Amino acid sequence: MPNVGIFFVVNSHILIDAVPLAQAEQYGNTLGYGGHYEYWENLQAINAEQKIFKTRAYDAFARGRVVYFVKQQYYVVYTDECLTRAILTKIAHAFDLPPKQIKWARDEHYQCANCFIDYLD
Repeated sequence: MPNVGIFFVVNSHILIDAVPLAQAEQYGNTLGYGGHYEYWENLQAINAEQKIFKTRAYDAFARGRVVYFVKQQYYVVYTDECLTRAILTKIAHAFDLPPKQIKWARDEHYQCANCFIDYLD
């Protein structure tokens, strides 16, 4: 079953916080899940990527969100502009998204420290 939620990319590894679509939270015409800051704040780092992730602010790393649009019956994956096609493919697989129902969107809200010119670390 497809999932919705949030993700981060740390050294080409994907950290996700997701739920199956059936357990998603409704927000208007969309179903989604999770908060980036809350995930970062509550994460108990146990592997190398998670430990690296916790050394910086939550918004320093590339990140994004997968949301399902109910009426339109498709998933929108909001991403940071620096993510490569290979990483985007990994994200689609990690969320088990049906390829014909994915729309990719850049969102300036999801800019990592490298992409956001005025980022203060």
